[in-house]
Amino acid sequence: MADRPVDRKGDEGSRIVSETKRLIKDVKDHNKVHQQVCELLRNGFPHYAWVGIYIVEGDYLSLKAWVGDHATEHTRIKVGEGICGLAADTGKTVVVPDVAKDFRYIMCFAATRSEIVVPIKKGKTVYGEIDIDSEELDAFDKKDETFLEQVAEALAGLYK
Repeated sequence: MADRPVDRKGDEGSRIVSETKRLIKDVKDHNKVHQQVCELLRNGFPHYAWVGIYIVEGDYLSLKAWVGDHATEHTRIKVGEGICGLAADTGKTVVVPDVAKDFRYIMCFAATRSEIVVPIKKGKTVYGEIDIDSEELDAFDKKDETFLEQVAEALAGLYK
């Protein structure tokens, strides 16, 4: 999957995947890599209103980096709870087109209308996830899913 061309709004997606790979190779501080990737994603796509990276620590997800207009109070989420916990538990990308219609959604921001959570994993081991909220209904399509899975796959390179 990593070598397949990114199909996300032309060259911007390819640039972000390439930049993520470069950061992993050049920057040894995981938190700096996480923060820079959050910034690349938020700045690259206007429908990404809030971008965070959570890392698995025992039975919890811990927020390590984020970019958005507001901080979230959900800095630790139990694996298995909410959309983030579901993605970490199953190791599968979760797309929620309308958070108001999904009982699993744990509200962070009143303006959030849709969400995508993509696990950062190697094989079946989940190391963390990319969590993105949008203020648009049904904001995430297969192109977002494919592109973000490629970013997550690159981020998995941080973990040996």
